[in-house]
Formats: sequence, structure tokens, C-alpha cells
Amino acid sequence: MFKEPVFKARHSRSGKAVLPAIVLIIVMQILFLMAMIANRQSILSSDIIVVLETRPIDPRSLFRGDYVRLKYDINNLQLDELSGDRTFKINDTVYVVLEQNGPFWDAQGIYLQRPVLPESPANSPKKRRHVIRGVIKTVNNRHWSRDDKTVVDVTSLRVSYGIENYFVPEGEGLKLERPEPGDKVTLEVALDKDGRAAIKTLLLNGVAQYQEALF
Repeated sequence: MFKEPVFKARHSRSGKAVLPAIVLIIVMQILFLMAMIANRQSILSSDIIVVLETRPIDPRSLFRGDYVRLKYDINNLQLDELSGDRTFKINDTVYVVLEQNGPFWDAQGIYLQRPVLPESPANSPKKRRHVIRGVIKTVNNRHWSRDDKTVVDVTSLRVSYGIENYFVPEGEGLKLERPEPGDKVTLEVALDKDGRAAIKTLLLNGVAQYQEALF
């Protein structure tokens, strides 16, 4: 019996079944990407802006163009210097209270639940405070004291805020990765009401180098 036509019919039906699945996967990926862009844009449109001093590290990615890895003072926190909760573990979501100290913002407290901060007008003589949300990456319960040359029992945390990488046009990352002596790299970071952060402007010596545009 000649069965080749039957085989072709089955193959054709199988191909027709796979095609909608492929289309669905593509559509879901597009929707996911659009949701990510919309989420980032909603943060960037916030009127809450803090300025963080930073030291860039690591130069470039060969596959994704130039980028700068950024390290902030608020990435590394010692509990004995902060108010808030005392016990944390890796992957905990935390809320770090930032307090304005001159042109920059420093960590003042760290909490497992978002604290409610008293509202104060921008021209208030009291120091302004905002909350940034992060994730605990490491917990270290020992600390090397440079002054006493001893190991002391102090809990230190490394916290990531999702603003540690910033992409720049290819070939332009070197001046940010290796600034000249005396140069200062700072960032304007937008925060939404939940503490989520997005880099808004990258500045070199107070002059904007790159700025995220709103659609």
C-alpha cells in the first residue's frame, strides 16, 4: 500500500500546530519587553530625584557595547551605622532610607518593610529623606577594623538596587570607567513611590553626559 500521502498529511498538520505556538511565544516576548519599558518609563517620570556619588568599575562588554559598572557608597552598609532592622538574609528585599547630605544622598536606615517617612517641603530646614528599594546580595557578620587591625563582630551588607550597570555609546565608556584625577562621576536617580530606582542622568564633574529620554 502506498502510504506517502498519509505521511505528508500528518507532517502538514504537525507544522500547522507548531506555528501558533511560535507566534504566541513571540507575542509574549514582545509584551514582556513592552511591560519592562513601560515600567522603566514610569520610574523615570517620577519627580523624586536623588544624586549619588559613584565610582565606576570594569570597562566594557564585547557583546553589548560599552557599559560602565557603577559602585555606590550605599551598596555596602554596616548595620551599626544605621537605624532600622537588625536581621537580614541573602535575597531579602530591603528599603534603605536615604538622607540628603549636601549635594549627595547617604544611607540612614535599612528596613524589611517600607517605612513611612514624614513629608516635608523641599525648602524645609529639616533634612530631606526618600526610600530606595534593593536586594541583599551578601551578609557578612565579621569586619576587619583598619584602625585596630582586628576582626570585629559587625554585620555588613551588600545591597543591589538595579542601577549598577549603565550603557553608553560604543567607544565612549573609557572616560567614565577611568576618569581623570579629580574628576567626579555622579548620577541623578529617579525613585518611584515604592522605592524602585532608575538612572536618569549620568554626570561628569556636574555636567550631564547621558540622559534617559521619556517616550
